[in-house]
Amino acid sequence: MKRRHGAIVLLVLLGVTTAVRAADCRINNGAWQYVGDGGILNLQVPVTVSVGSDNTRLILEGARLECRFTPSPAHPTRIDYWGTSAQAGPPWVPGPKFSSQGTGLRINGAFYNTPVPFNIRIATMPNNFLAYPINVTPYILLRNDPSNPIDVRIGDTLGALNLHQTNNYSPGSTKLVLTYTAANNFGISPSTCTINNNNPIEVNFGTVNQRAIGTDPLTTSIVSHRRLNYSCPAGGITTPITITYKGSPSSFDSRLLLMNNPDVGTGLVRAGSAVSVNGSFLTHITNSTGGDDVTFALVRRNGALPSAGAVSGSGVLVMGVP
Repeated sequence: MKRRHGAIVLLVLLGVTTAVRAADCRINNGAWQYVGDGGILNLQVPVTVSVGSDNTRLILEGARLECRFTPSPAHPTRIDYWGTSAQAGPPWVPGPKFSSQGTGLRINGAFYNTPVPFNIRIATMPNNFLAYPINVTPYILLRNDPSNPIDVRIGDTLGALNLHQTNNYSPGSTKLVLTYTAANNFGISPSTCTINNNNPIEVNFGTVNQRAIGTDPLTTSIVSHRRLNYSCPAGGITTPITITYKGSPSSFDSRLLLMNNPDVGTGLVRAGSAVSVNGSFLTHITNSTGGDDVTFALVRRNGALPSAGAVSGSGVLVMGVP
């Protein structure tokens, strides 16, 4: 009998799959970040907090968000859509500093107050390799009467934008979460009532002899007197208010504002009492107007003779309610 020799060949079949690349997004011309089908793209961006041109909103500007259809030459008819959706959650979730304020989103030039509606189409992205802007900017509403002041510090979380991406070629979708943080320090009462019509208060002590600077804000002879005028555009507002002296305190006296010379600070005096930095005094608005006379006092560290040269510093006066 002849023996038959057989060879057994193991045939391994490898399934090859092509990933569904849903979209790419980037912030401020940075690197493209890929988000796959069913995934969540988490981005973060620092923005500037400032009063909008119409003086009715604080605008959180400085985030240029762009997305594109992930390059896929084999599928020229495919399209991505970005918008708001219940599947992504509330379109705008304000951070702790704005949790009690009215907020919203400016989308393609239109203003939508919180809760921002779902199913707003923001952008359409054909498969053409181009970047498309996602024109969305958060804002905080200003009011006609004083309210608790907002004090934003660099690095604070301002809120999160939640967007949803769908397409014309599959039931899949993706989500983008863009967290906004503060790029600047900013203090304001979310109110259209103003102090000195929102004009800066420049305090210039002039040229002084270092030895003439006193060591207490209540007794120093180097002072500058200013009038604070309070006004509200809507008539008939009568309410107690607080004026807070916001800034960084001096290392040698918490009543004094930090200056660029560590041996010098500036105090705020009202009605014979020094107002500590980040402290406040109580006053009032009657029929939408009011005012106070205050004194800014230049003070030196006790036992120190400040070095010669220009001295500067900055703070913010914020109107609020008790």
